[in-house]
Amino acid sequence: TVEEGVRNSNGKVPKEKIRERLVQDGYALINNKLCSYDSLREKVGRCISDLEVKHNLPATFVLLFDQTWTLAAESHNLLLRSNEQSQNRGILQHAKNMAFNFDMLAWHIDPRLDQSGFSPHRDRQPDSLSALKQSFYSDGQAKYVTHWIALTDANPENSCLYVIPKQYDPGYLKGDDPPMDEGSDDNSKKSGDCEQFLDPLSRALNTKQSYQNIRALPREEGQSLIFTHRIMHWGSRGNKNALCVQPRIAISFVYSDTDFEAPYLSEESFAEDDNGNWQIPLFSVRLLLVCAQLLIYYQRFDLSTATIRACYDYCKTNAHKLHDAYRKKVFVEFVKAMKERRDGIANDSANDDEEAGDANSEDEEALLEEMLNHSDEFDDDYDETMHNDDDTMQNDNAKKRKIE
Repeated sequence: TVEEGVRNSNGKVPKEKIRERLVQDGYALINNKLCSYDSLREKVGRCISDLEVKHNLPATFVLLFDQTWTLAAESHNLLLRSNEQSQNRGILQHAKNMAFNFDMLAWHIDPRLDQSGFSPHRDRQPDSLSALKQSFYSDGQAKYVTHWIALTDANPENSCLYVIPKQYDPGYLKGDDPPMDEGSDDNSKKSGDCEQFLDPLSRALNTKQSYQNIRALPREEGQSLIFTHRIMHWGSRGNKNALCVQPRIAISFVYSDTDFEAPYLSEESFAEDDNGNWQIPLFSVRLLLVCAQLLIYYQRFDLSTATIRACYDYCKTNAHKLHDAYRKKVFVEFVKAMKERRDGIANDSANDDEEAGDANSEDEEALLEEMLNHSDEFDDDYDETMHNDDDTMQNDNAKKRKIE
């Protein structure tokens, strides 16, 4: 692990070593538990479990509860806290330029129900090689970092994260699209090599030996890891036949350079005062974030058309509280969700047929026009390694939202 041989006198891993691993591998493990008391993690984990199992609600609704934001504050202090005493500084090198992004996700993966994590993907896909280079600082630190926290044990038996480390991934720094100026012959762009180049997973796993580069990242309850926007990662399918297997429950928070990606909500809605006390967003703002995230990740959830419409209505009413780029992305995902239901791509209950017809409303036409007018702004995330299946319902070359 990252900690072996680099522990200091108090048993903790020096933060500079974690930073080095983040640059060298694209991820780094954090073995000491996130906060000093277990009850907070247990409460958040139990809330996610109750939402999924007892109430049949997506784990995302955990964002409504104070304890989740207290845990987010603990994460923030670990990664971004700035203090003149070096031992109290946050893990991330460029903390002054980075902010809490509000891209918050929670998972409850139950192998006994044959559930799995998300398919292989990168979190962000800059639209050019120069933009990709600009998504890192000059010292190699990423401008977009996810902090993934295990609220229960996460291992290959009940699902954990897997990655292809940076050094074994040709597209990590060079991009996943073939250079337009490579060769003057049109036939070169039609070669088998070029087709493989267009598939980042196949490009990284182009030999039998390359599969040995895949790394499982099991975590004990309370342990965590950080990874960049470019690391190829996925959540595995657990073993439903394993003995005493328990669901994998986890939560993640994102930190980004504000010039690379601005926070989804106003930064002032979640901030630390001079006395070290955290101001958490109002309940109405938390509900807005839940509705927006449900739309952004609608394909992961079994949402009725009425629920999708209700989420959109609430987001539309409170659109001024969302950052402009995020608002546009949320609205475009709403259009896609409604079109899928109108076209019969997504499953929905018979009671929602009338609602599905609303996909032809003035709302959709206005949003489609906005999407076309700002098409360059909606190529957010990259996940073209999976073929059509019940989980994704996407075509092979789709540029998709962040999933993990």
